[in-house]
Amino acid sequence: MIERSTATKDKALLFFVTSGFIGYLPFAPGTYGSALGCILLYLLPSVFASTIFIIALTVAAVTAINSLSHEGKDPGYIVVDEVIGMLVTMVGHKVTIANLVAGFVLFRFFDIVKPFPIKRAETLRKGYGVVADDFLAGIFASLVLFLWGAIRLRP
Repeated sequence: MIERSTATKDKALLFFVTSGFIGYLPFAPGTYGSALGCILLYLLPSVFASTIFIIALTVAAVTAINSLSHEGKDPGYIVVDEVIGMLVTMVGHKVTIANLVAGFVLFRFFDIVKPFPIKRAETLRKGYGVVADDFLAGIFASLVLFLWGAIRLRP
């Protein structure tokens, strides 16, 4: 009986951390997770709602990842961290097609290249490192978007 409930719990956790199993899609699952983040942005009505959702999702993701057994680095099938990173990228930005495309490209760039301190954050233990690097990549991407917007608005 205990084994069955543990298996069910693990399936539920996998469903969550793979963002509905999209983490198992072939070729660049992180890109699919980031795209899901773009879609979710349309469901969040305000910066406040987005911020609360990101905090709750981050806590839940770290907890879920810590509950699963995985070895080594960030497993490719875990993509909830990419969803979080994309949401972080767009907090405070107007959700337009141009901003989404720019935010998406910037987030994926920082997530893949991992300049300091993003690479360092990845070395944190368990779920903390899995999520922290994407969270920081989202912050970096967001800052570039803000700078880009400020430069475009200059007279």
